[in-house]
Amino acid sequence: MSDYSALNALLTALSEHIDKTEIELASHTLIAIDQELKGWCEGANPPQEQELLAIQAKILAATARLKNARDKTQTELINQRKSHKAISKYKATKR
Repeated sequence: MSDYSALNALLTALSEHIDKTEIELASHTLIAIDQELKGWCEGANPPQEQELLAIQAKILAATARLKNARDKTQTELINQRKSHKAISKYKATKR
């Protein structure tokens, strides 16, 4: 398997982890991508500019989706917390 194919496989796995909100696995996959990319760049046959740009675009798209998922989760948690406080205040008035 070429270095580019190996990175593409890792990028596909990263995308799948993000889609399934498997954040811990996505984090580990990002580390693996970093190590694979370093090894490729330091190897005997380093990547060409076009390959690096394609990989960079995929990584940026994946991390943007990851950030959006994180922001959505944070918003949901804040709304849940606000809702819980409102319910608690309502119950306190009924006592």
